[in-house]
Amino acid sequence: MINEKNIKTIGTHSGKFHADDVMATAMFRLLLGDIKVTRTRDENILRTLDLVYDISLGEFDHHQLNKEIRENNIPYAACGLIWREFGSRIIQKFDSQLEENDIISIFDSVDKNLVQGIDATDNGIDIKSDIKVTSISDIIQNFNPTWDSNDSIDEAFEEAVQYATEVIKRIISRQVSVIKARIIVNEAFENRTINEIMVLKNGCPWLQQLLKIDVNSEILFVISPDETNAEYKIQSVKKNADTFEARKDILESIRGKSSEEINSIIKIDDAIFCHKAGFIASTKSMESALKIAKLSVST
Repeated sequence: MINEKNIKTIGTHSGKFHADDVMATAMFRLLLGDIKVTRTRDENILRTLDLVYDISLGEFDHHQLNKEIRENNIPYAACGLIWREFGSRIIQKFDSQLEENDIISIFDSVDKNLVQGIDATDNGIDIKSDIKVTSISDIIQNFNPTWDSNDSIDEAFEEAVQYATEVIKRIISRQVSVIKARIIVNEAFENRTINEIMVLKNGCPWLQQLLKIDVNSEILFVISPDETNAEYKIQSVKKNADTFEARKDILESIRGKSSEEINSIIKIDDAIFCHKAGFIASTKSMESALKIAKLSVST
């Protein structure tokens, strides 16, 4: 294990950049603070630095023939190699009180939902579906100056790193918030008065924890207030974290209807909306939210 306290100088290649080296740099910024990055292909300069990545065929380069590959066949790129080495310590920067299992959970989530996609793209693996979806790798690559521009590529690199740093900060912060929300979700699960409906006292990320504790798939709908308690959401529970398919959808007769139509159909007076796909609806009161949830359970 490399001691980050011994890292004073870091470097990567110059020229056109990709999400791989940009996100790796963002990780170092989170770990080490505003450390200077030397971007060069001069091996004499690179040899003087404490840590070099994505170049020079070292520990954090992936261009050699015997590159490392994950069990799911996604090869490591510099981003993944840096995350594997330093990810847990980066996570601890966000909350030093996290338990080891929580750190592992956050680490795996970031690797699965951010890092592996970047690594795959940088290794030439096409992970896109038939529908063109702009990926984080696409966005970061677009920070490169265009061929007809006189913009500084090093300045563009720094802009890309700032963007990538904010992205990974928000992803980790959200996962930390998921950990902190477990108590709220556990209490709501244990204290529910209707077996199929869970009511949260605070709006918080609930799906990940609910799927862990609701082993018999009992909960069909979750009700939660917004930040001001002025609106209550009724959400269907997904069958699993990787699908949009719900255990049960909201009452079909109110899907996609106006607030006035919803009020008339189910005899309330404070409906806000119901999505036409049936996975979310909202009202101004808890009583009306519960009525929609109960009717959706019983039909």
